[in-house]
Formats: sequence, structure tokens, C-alpha cells
Amino acid sequence: MKVKSLSRDLRSNCLLIKLKQMNFLIDCGIITTDFLNFSPRDNLSSRTQPLSSISTEIDGINNDLGWNQNEAKRIKLDPSIEPNGVNARRIRGQFLVEAPEFSGIDWSTIDFILITNYKQILALPYVTEYTDFRGKIYATEPTVIFGCQLMKEFVHLFGESTMSSSMNGIERFRSLSTRGTSDIFTGFTPEMNLVRSLYSLDDVQNCVDKIQQVRYEEILSLFELQITAHSSGYCLGGTNWLIDNESEKIAVISSSSTIANLHPLPFSKSVLDNVSIVILNNLHNNKDNLRLESTFQNIGKIVAKVLRDKGNVLFPCTMNGIMFDIIDILGKHLNAVGLGNIPFYAISPIAEESLKFSNISGEWMCEERQQKMYMPENPMAHKDMIDRNLLFYAARADSSLQEIYHEPCVVFAGHPSLRSGATINFIRKWGNNSKNCIIFTESEYDYKEAMSAFEDLQIMTEYIPIDIRLTVEEATNILQESKPRQILFPREIVEDINSIQQLLPSSLVTLYGHLNILNIAINSQYTRLYMSAALASEIYPINVGQSKLAVVKAKLRKSRKEDALIPSDESNLLKSKYFWGKINILELMNQLNQQIYGCRVSLEQDMDNSKWTVYVESPKIVIKINNNKLIIKTEDNDTRKIVQDILFKQLVVL
Repeated sequence: MKVKSLSRDLRSNCLLIKLKQMNFLIDCGIITTDFLNFSPRDNLSSRTQPLSSISTEIDGINNDLGWNQNEAKRIKLDPSIEPNGVNARRIRGQFLVEAPEFSGIDWSTIDFILITNYKQILALPYVTEYTDFRGKIYATEPTVIFGCQLMKEFVHLFGESTMSSSMNGIERFRSLSTRGTSDIFTGFTPEMNLVRSLYSLDDVQNCVDKIQQVRYEEILSLFELQITAHSSGYCLGGTNWLIDNESEKIAVISSSSTIANLHPLPFSKSVLDNVSIVILNNLHNNKDNLRLESTFQNIGKIVAKVLRDKGNVLFPCTMNGIMFDIIDILGKHLNAVGLGNIPFYAISPIAEESLKFSNISGEWMCEERQQKMYMPENPMAHKDMIDRNLLFYAARADSSLQEIYHEPCVVFAGHPSLRSGATINFIRKWGNNSKNCIIFTESEYDYKEAMSAFEDLQIMTEYIPIDIRLTVEEATNILQESKPRQILFPREIVEDINSIQQLLPSSLVTLYGHLNILNIAINSQYTRLYMSAALASEIYPINVGQSKLAVVKAKLRKSRKEDALIPSDESNLLKSKYFWGKINILELMNQLNQQIYGCRVSLEQDMDNSKWTVYVESPKIVIKINNNKLIIKTEDNDTRKIVQDILFKQLVVL
């Protein structure tokens, strides 16, 4: 088995795996932290003027936009900026993302793609709509729904109005992606990995339509592999994949959480049952991360204090995942401290459908919330808040909010990077009042760099990161129980491999990094063969007791997807006779005494090796018998015929 990591960021997974004759991907994440290198979209233009038509001249270092330390980075990042000495021309408002290192892949050789959660699906439209990929894609229903929502939000916030000016980037991606070779592990130069323009809404929908939805514990038979999805505990529909190649089991543990009392179905340890190889991804190593209960309590105290002082609270976020728990717990806390009438607002292009779908995803929730569906109660607290007019949702911060908007309030709005979305509206509205507060819970983006786009703000800033992913220590503790033969850790997150190896003495601990190719030994003593229909039609079994036996002569046809037996040309082998059965030694000796007059029969046996030798004197005969061979030695052909007849009566001729 070969494993290669195609992403340089642990949060945006993408593993390329070759197992037996199959090639497949685990996840298709994208890196969006480069959003921070751009100015907020609202600073560049209004919705009434197409962004693709707006450009600016950058003349020297003292221009209106400002040639700060990030501008050189922006030019390198954004192909729509064309440096020209100290002058440059740039299409304003264009945001780009970094996809995995897809350039060296011949997509026609990729058999299938497995997606672990909604965050790891964001690069998939680049594959399905702009390459020669024709394989299958598998993910759980919540992963597909929430992933589709998140991609649409990205397009609305960062890409929709710039597609016409950024198609050159898409076309270049298409040309690079189809420049593959038969060896998908061929190397390529770093400059081939370019940032990508965002895809379109049509791309998103066409991509999602190609995904086959699976349930937990459902067995997928993909050629020689059996693959099952297991709950990761990270989010609704979050998945760890178990790959069984009949001789060994391989577990891919991606974004996972063992934290109790969250809304998703808990982490399923069954993915590690009798597993031989474990591939870990998307871990974190933040030792300063507080216990989640303490983090929620801290958020509750800060929000309550701000609201009592007649301030407002802004959470920059995406409307999914851990935000469902934050809304739930924060609503209960404010109600307990006498602030239960404070309105919450969820403002995002996907807010309505995300809140509604999460409330009907009972089978993907923890047992406590599943039981509520049969009582009947709403499994998600935010649905109760909506029914009581305590939580409102809107696609954007515009006049549609006026009739329902009241202060003080709590607002959940996108995007965490502060480069687009309703967060910009509220920062401008509340930024000059020190009573207001903005709380960053997303650890993916540097909150100081996010805030650097806004100057001289009085608003309070709190950074309370919530990261529920497994730590290296937690993953190590879990694996101490299952004791796999080999464990793969991402190199970027491991500080001391020796300490991990000491805790896992029964396992070989291996580190992997970006674009490294790991060769992993797999027990492949046996392999699955498929019999063609044409060959099956030529086989005529005969009854032998309760069994059926037949002689098969075939050719082995090997291909990338499966090995098969097909009809072979006639040969002398088919004209030969085959004998099947078990020799009764005592019956053989008795028949020899009866049919060969005056002979003397003796027996020599080697029970350890299942060998018997029968000696006959007058005439001289030696009969050697073992599990798969029978030899008759004699110079008298008539006697040979008698012995053959005695033996054949105990065997079946095929």
C-alpha cells in the first residue's frame, strides 16, 4: 500500500492511497486561510457594482490602497495582480483558495473518493467538474447536505461575482490536472500548485449530484475491498472509514472527537476492532486548550456581562458544526441568569437551511437527542428558540431584518475571516462602542490578522477557541487499546515520536508529511478472483456425497480494478483424469489379500507427515500414499491393473 498526503494543511485533508490495484482519495479539503491576505470584500465594492469590472492602479507605495507588508504576498498569491515594476494592476474583490496538490494525478486512474465530513468536501467540484475523474464518491447524508451548504456560502461570499474574471485560473487548473501519467505518484514541481478561483453554484450542484450517500455500518463492496463508515463524533455525519482488504483492516481516522454531551453521534471505537493499520489525520496539539465545559462557561459569563451593560455580541462563524452546541448552551445559560429574552440572530446565506436540516437529522445525533424525536420534542434547542421568537435567521444583514431586529442582541454571522459576509456590517455598526464585543471561537483563522483589516476599533475582542478534534495524546490513548501493527501520524503535529512509540510498544509508529510517499507492507497472501460468466457456463460439477466437484481450466486476467478467471483454450490438461477422495488403508490391504493370491501385505506409516507405504511380496508391489499423491511401483502390468481398480473404487474420477 502507498500513502501520499496532498495537502500541506492538517485542517484540509487529502490523502492519495494505492491499495492492491485500486487508487482512491480520502477527502478533498481546501485551504482558506489565505483569505486573510485580502481586504474585506465590502471595502472593495458594493453589490450594485460587479466586482469583476472594478480594477485599480497601484502607483508606487503611497497609493490609496496602501502598499503594506502583505501586498507582495498578495501579488504572489493572486494571479489577477500583474506586477510591473512598482506599478501593478489588480482585479479587486477576487478571493482565491488553495486546493491540494492535484497536478500530478491522472484522474482516469482514480477509482473512488471517500469524504469524512462537510469541511473536507470543499475541493471536490474541482475534481468532478474540471478533470477526467469518472469514479464513485461516497459520503454520509449530513456530509453531503452541510458540505453543499458550505460550498454555496463560499461562492456567495467570496466567488459568485468574480467568476467571469477568474475563469483563467479554473482553465489553468483543468490543464494542469489532466497532465497526469499512468503513475499517480509521479512527482511535480511546487510552482504547479496554484491557488484556485472559486467554482460556480452550478459546479457545486453538479458535484453534489454525483455523490452516493451511505449510512453508518453500511458495507460498500468496492472491487476487492469492503469499506464501512463509522461515526467520528466530530459533527453530524462525521465519518471515519474502515477499509477491509480481506487480509488486513485499515482505519482512516480523520476529524474526530471523543468529547461527551455534544449533539453528534459519539465516536465509534468499532472502527478500530482488529485493525492492522491506522492512518491519523486532522489532529491538533494545543496543550492550552481548556476543557470544553470551562470554555462554554467562560463564553457564557462574557456574553452575560456584555448584555447586562447594554452591549451586543458578535460571533464570526459558519452556521454548522459546534455552533449548534454554542447556541444551545448559551441560550440555556442566558435564560438561567435572567437574560432569556435576549434575541439571537443567525445571518448567513445558508442559515435557514442549515438550522432546519440539523433539527431533522435525528439518526446522526447522540442517543439523548434521538430519544427526543420520539417524545416528541425538538432534538435541537435552536428550533425551540425559533418557535419562541428568540432566534431569527436571515440570508444577509439588510432591510429584511428591520422588523425583527432589537438590541441588545447576540449575532452569529459569517465569515470567521472577517473578509466577507454580514460580520463586516456589524463590525462597522458596533466597532466604535467599547460596550460591544466580538468573540472568536474558530481556531482556524488568526483573529489578530483578521481584525487587522479594521483600524481604530473600540469594540472588545475575545479569543476563546473551541477545537474538539482529537489531540495527539488522546489518539495515542485510544490506540493503546486496539494495538494496531502500524500507526501513521502527521509529522507536522508530532513533537516527540519517541514518547509516542514508548506508549505504543506493540505498534510501529510512522510519520508522514506533505507529498511524502509511504510504502506500507500489506499481508496479501490471498486475493479475490472473479469468475467470468463465460467460464462458469463451461463448468459441469458432479455430485460427490454432499459436495459438488468440477475441473476448471482457465486463464487469469489481471486488471487495475479486478482479477478474473476467463475461459482458456483446450489443452491436454482437460483430457487428463483427476481423482478425488480419501483412501481407506485397511480396506486397501484387505482387497489386496483377497484379489492377489498368496501375497504378503505389510504397512509402514508416518503419521506426522500423513504418509503411508504398503508393501506387497509375490508379486513385488510398493504403493505410496500421501495427502495429494498416489504412486504404484511394480513390474507386472496385470498386477498394476488390479491395484488401480482397487484404488479407483475408493475414489471419484473427474
